[in-house]
Amino acid sequence: MYLKIPLTLSILLILTSNTEANVQIFKQWQQMDYYFPSPAIRQQAINSGNYVPENIIPIDVSVDYRDTTRVFITMPRFTTGVPASLGYTKSSSTYSIIPYPSYDWHSSHGKNCEGITSVFRVAYDGCNQMWVLDTGKIGDIQYCQPQLLIFNLITDKLVKRYRFNRNMYVDTSLFVTPILDVADPGRCTKVKAYIADVTGFGLVVYDLEYNKAWRINNKLLYPYPNYGKFTIAGESFDLMDGLLAMTITKAPLRQDTERSLLFHALASATENSVPLRIINNATIWENDANAMPDEFKVIGTRGIQTGAQAMDKNGNLFFVLLNPLAIVCWDSSTSYKTDNIKILYRNDETLQFASGMKVVTNLSGEEELWLVTNRLQKYMSGSTNLSETNFRILVASIRSLLNFKDKCNGSSLRNDQTIVFPDRNSI
Repeated sequence: MYLKIPLTLSILLILTSNTEANVQIFKQWQQMDYYFPSPAIRQQAINSGNYVPENIIPIDVSVDYRDTTRVFITMPRFTTGVPASLGYTKSSSTYSIIPYPSYDWHSSHGKNCEGITSVFRVAYDGCNQMWVLDTGKIGDIQYCQPQLLIFNLITDKLVKRYRFNRNMYVDTSLFVTPILDVADPGRCTKVKAYIADVTGFGLVVYDLEYNKAWRINNKLLYPYPNYGKFTIAGESFDLMDGLLAMTITKAPLRQDTERSLLFHALASATENSVPLRIINNATIWENDANAMPDEFKVIGTRGIQTGAQAMDKNGNLFFVLLNPLAIVCWDSSTSYKTDNIKILYRNDETLQFASGMKVVTNLSGEEELWLVTNRLQKYMSGSTNLSETNFRILVASIRSLLNFKDKCNGSSLRNDQTIVFPDRNSI
């Protein structure tokens, strides 16, 4: 039996001001609560400091649409006090987070490297498998090697574990984002995972077919000092995070003749690209992680910081700006500039701060945009009030977000008179 911990939960429906779209708050919490195997284990976690609610912040969300839909949530161990770093909830349930695949996988808190130490984000491969990227870190302490874990979502069994060798990461490394490129949909044996090292300022590529990885360094993976201060809902904090968000183009990018990886650092205002042909070639990087610097290019600037991003089947890139707090999109067949970035939905309360985002196809074959917001500014300042709503999971139909068109449309970011863009020379 699991112990049910009370959970503040509500489901709301909010209509956007400038489209027919609606953004639904799937769930919201004042604090993250968990199932525990027993009341005694829960009390032991509290007594030992392994369950400290104010230390827990959700970062990513993903959805397993099957007969019993599960919504997965990651809660990295920035510090101690996080009972489990990966869990799920269900749409029809008011229950708390259920540790995945079980509580035992998380309960050693870094002492058992056969388990899970700390997870920022996850990815699906389309073959009923979830790829879990484990940093191996709690705070600044590297307890275990970073690793990729692949779980079968039907059986909830581990089917693959890959531990990254020491030459794949540095002392400051933090592996936070995996995205997947599946060359054989339906089989998922030829998969490459692209991994963001947010504080080691690198990109790691893992090839499942050959079971090997290589590291890539480039100046565009670094943060921009002028964008290291973040202000959300009037509260500011400094965070010099590098490569965070990535996506793969669905079709050639503008006049390019090949698919590309799009990416940006958190502390930046530019979007960048590199051809998959370049980063997929292990022989280029095995002897020189700094090779081919000119293949990495800035494709444009938005002038504003943003976090996670995701692309739909029609090549529309979605992300959430920090100022204004808005869901926006960009048609990747156009040039990347503020004239072509369209504002879809603004909400100064529910969009503080969007750290995880996925495009998910539901059981009806329709694409949805899922995101998690977490009031990061409160967490960074230590001012989280557990009597307030701090964390939300939001979902919207992409068709309705785009006003039932295939491509991004809506008001242009450049035409929003409330935004003051910085001098381009400061970017």
